[in-house]
Amino acid sequence: MSAPTPSQTMRSGKTILSGGHNSALLRSRNALIQSAGYQVVTTRESNLVLDLATKQHFDAVVLCSSIPALLRKNLVRELKRLKPMLPLVILCTAAERNEFSNVAAEIVLSEHGVSQPLLEAISRVAGEPED
Repeated sequence: MSAPTPSQTMRSGKTILSGGHNSALLRSRNALIQSAGYQVVTTRESNLVLDLATKQHFDAVVLCSSIPALLRKNLVRELKRLKPMLPLVILCTAAERNEFSNVAAEIVLSEHGVSQPLLEAISRVAGEPED
């Protein structure tokens, strides 16, 4: 079981919950998000995404394409039911886009390199990071 890990420097500002199954992808994506000034809480456990999202405040949730599509879809459905105003940024393939387009605040296609599009999507739904 993978416990959630907060960003190294906890300060006031915008906090993003990042979930995915691939540790390497999570590390690189979270470093990118942190470098933009956001705090990141991350977990590799899908059930912890739901638990954390319902018990703590997050400005947005990012769900990685490393979570299998059906599980990601169920997770999104449950997050929307429990916290309908929580912005969701979904990383997915072009083939999956339609499955998530009606529930995600932002969709980032994982085939095209996600760095800049992901930061832009987070900024649109969560706002600029605060210092």
